[in-house]
Amino acid sequence: MDRFELAWAAGFFDGEGWANAVAQEGRETRQPHARINQADPNGVPEVLLRFQRTVGGLGRIGGPYVKEGRDDLYWWEISSRGDVELLHHFLLPWLGEVKLREFGLALDRPSAASRVTGATDQWRAWAAGLYDGEGSTYLLDHRSHEGYRIGEARVTQTSRDGRPEVLERFETVVGVGRIYGPYGGDEKNAPVYRWDTPVTREIAATIAILWPWLGDIKRAQAKNVLDTLKAQPPLPRGRPDWGNRKTHCVNGHEYATARIRPYVSRGKGKPRRDSQQCLVCVREWARARRKKKKSAADDDRRSLSEMSAIYLLK
Repeated sequence: MDRFELAWAAGFFDGEGWANAVAQEGRETRQPHARINQADPNGVPEVLLRFQRTVGGLGRIGGPYVKEGRDDLYWWEISSRGDVELLHHFLLPWLGEVKLREFGLALDRPSAASRVTGATDQWRAWAAGLYDGEGSTYLLDHRSHEGYRIGEARVTQTSRDGRPEVLERFETVVGVGRIYGPYGGDEKNAPVYRWDTPVTREIAATIAILWPWLGDIKRAQAKNVLDTLKAQPPLPRGRPDWGNRKTHCVNGHEYATARIRPYVSRGKGKPRRDSQQCLVCVREWARARRKKKKSAADDDRRSLSEMSAIYLLK
């Protein structure tokens, strides 16, 4: 079997699958069971067919379950101990801690999760499987620039035990993005955590890493987002009249033509950059200050002359 495809299948099961011992009608003991659900309005999801092929044709695909207002639901499942044992054997090298605990309950024996020791191709294939199950790439309206769109890539997981181990694995493999959460959570619903990146270059890097093993739907989704972002004109950043790249002061004087003589430092340290001080404004301020001082001195002299004249008249 192709180990890269098995790694992909393990990631997909980490995102969408479950395993447990299930009570069945007519049996006194609970039986091991594993299942993956997927919704698709266009028929049997390709990811379920791919998963079944990867595990050697194991299991069966059922559906659709039709409910008004929702996409048709399909599922892959196995319901015998031998099949669950075999699936566990296939996926064991890459499965996360949560699914391994589920297999432990189903088969009544514990097993340990593998640690990511580096971003190898097998772990990249695992990450692509997780993204095929729980990831998405989509567009949002820019908050402050009307007509512009921003992209976002996200993988969502729930957990009552802190940050999900599979999200930490995914972050290690792709090397970008951050994990956020927890959000919400109550007695019935576990808190939500998300690996997320809204940075275009990080979205592109993530998709490039996962691309060789990513499914067709998530490829098309990501390509649409990246093509849309690439087609947009460059987004103007900030205000050109503020910041260290501004070319004119607040009074409209151009920094480039403001200096009369070359800069000569009067002390230690680096010279100011042009945009830290407008020399035209400084000269105008100094001229106004000199004029004010001269006017004050003239007033003082006039007052002294007037006082002297009054004294002489007396």
